[in-house]
Amino acid sequence: MMDLTTYNGNEFFILLTVFAVISFLLFLICLILYWISHKNALLEVKRLSLIEGYANSMVQTYFYDNLKKIIPDQRPGTGLYDKIMMYKDTEKLEEEDFPLHKIFIIICASGFIPDALENIDKTRIKARKPLLLDHDGSIITLTNGLITTSTDGSITTSIDWSKLAQLIIDGRLNAISIYKVYHRNSKNHTTIATGPPLLTLLEASKEDPELKDNKKQIMEIFYKKLQKKLAENAEFTNSYELVFYNDDHDKPSTLAEEIILRHVDQGLVRQEAMSYHLSTDCVIETFLD
Repeated sequence: MMDLTTYNGNEFFILLTVFAVISFLLFLICLILYWISHKNALLEVKRLSLIEGYANSMVQTYFYDNLKKIIPDQRPGTGLYDKIMMYKDTEKLEEEDFPLHKIFIIICASGFIPDALENIDKTRIKARKPLLLDHDGSIITLTNGLITTSTDGSITTSIDWSKLAQLIIDGRLNAISIYKVYHRNSKNHTTIATGPPLLTLLEASKEDPELKDNKKQIMEIFYKKLQKKLAENAEFTNSYELVFYNDDHDKPSTLAEEIILRHVDQGLVRQEAMSYHLSTDCVIETFLD
């Protein structure tokens, strides 16, 4: 009887020990899973904080270092409208050639950052001579290798044409890019102005893999924050067209379509611009080469 009691007692002790070990292991596993989950959550918070912070920084930089120098009047006669009208006069463009006195700010949803819109659609978007600006908003004209940096043409200095692009990249000159956007018939086109490309993100993402991996989400947040920033500043009203372009490299570009459609919706370009086959009776050509 004593031996049976001892045996049952040992068996109970063993079962209790096994239960305790299993419970401890389960607790340990739960603790490890919690730690992993907490660590992942912290990493996600850190990632989102990086994206949010960088998008905020981009908005401030792009707004104050680029758009603020291009759109508002730095002084009478230097606003965006005046710049476009002076460009049209210099290039002998009629009102129907360049009907929308705004800049298009193109943001690609994929995170792709083109240094020129031609890199999005080489068939229907072609570059024209850019509109160059000094830091005070004066239009810069280039003639025979000379750069004129005052509104009345009184200050003229020589410039190395090969260094012009680098001056823009370095921020020593501002530029409004000008493009021809062809209609569906590939004959007629409308001229538009665009804001500077987001070269800061492009250059930074080359050095920072984390920024490169999160470019798409950064662009989405940047678009929303820039939209809000522009809406909060009355001086920018009716001066821009913000386009969040859903680009897909596996499909034909639709950017030209979106740009022309915005003109059509505002009554600046005829609906026929969206047709592939136009008769000469119903076409008003927006520009003749």
